[in-house]
Amino acid sequence: MMVDTGSSGTYVPTGIFGSLDEQVYISSLCLENNVCFNNFMAWSSDSAFTQSKDGYFNGIIGVDLLKKFDLTIDYKSELIYFYDTLENGSSGLVIIPIHYENARPYTNVTIEDMSQGANLLDTGAAYTRITYSLFDSLNQNPEVLFESVVFNFDGSEIVEYVPLTEYCAGTACPEDIIVQIGSWPAVGGTFFREYLTIFRFSENVVKLDRYNDRSHITKSGIQRMGLQVNIYDASDIIYVIDDGFAWKGGLREGYEIISVNGIPINSLGYFGIYELMADTSIEEYQFLVVTPTGDVEDVTITAE
Repeated sequence: MMVDTGSSGTYVPTGIFGSLDEQVYISSLCLENNVCFNNFMAWSSDSAFTQSKDGYFNGIIGVDLLKKFDLTIDYKSELIYFYDTLENGSSGLVIIPIHYENARPYTNVTIEDMSQGANLLDTGAAYTRITYSLFDSLNQNPEVLFESVVFNFDGSEIVEYVPLTEYCAGTACPEDIIVQIGSWPAVGGTFFREYLTIFRFSENVVKLDRYNDRSHITKSGIQRMGLQVNIYDASDIIYVIDDGFAWKGGLREGYEIISVNGIPINSLGYFGIYELMADTSIEEYQFLVVTPTGDVEDVTITAE
């Protein structure tokens, strides 16, 4: 399940937990290492983030549950703690205040020393987001790195990604981050991953401890390979970036993936295929696909 400070509520799949848009009572929801949420209400939903298949389901853990704890997200170690791991402080700690709008946490953002007002603090977003109108007003004119289809809770849109400097949430200002230009602004994963991030809900602040190195920050699978699959069905190729590795190798929109490097796509799933494509230790990928005409092809993609 997604740990999502951008969601005011907790969501689970329709069918397993009730009818569409129905509020349901859950007596116990447990994560790894016996971390459990007990006796709470959640919303049943039919969305890209609340699906069930082959004996498992996904969903969203929202602020309604998260704010009962102090939440630490260690992006470098890929670990989440439901307590403040820096309770005794740190020499490089930056603390930014948060306030709530519609039960979700916000803080003030500046870009190029210009105030952008309060932006949502959204751990559920992989990328920090700005709007097209804001991007057009900046002095920076960075080159677009890549494009993708973004699945929001109630729809999708095609967005562009650019590197940005002089971006600050409160007094925390990483040297540069990749931002997504879309329909609404938010402080997302490309900002938070620069820091050991602690949502100290008990004091309405976020504590940020800058990582000494950025070795954990790599290109996403979409950016590296130029290939995107359907969040509802990972076998369905929905977007191929012109001149990307996937395009050069011969993959096209509308192809159906059977396997990647011998691993069935049903075993990989949506997140698994991106994890595989982001792995820089792998330079060659064998895609077994079905074309729109029904032909089965073996396509070799080289990540140079």
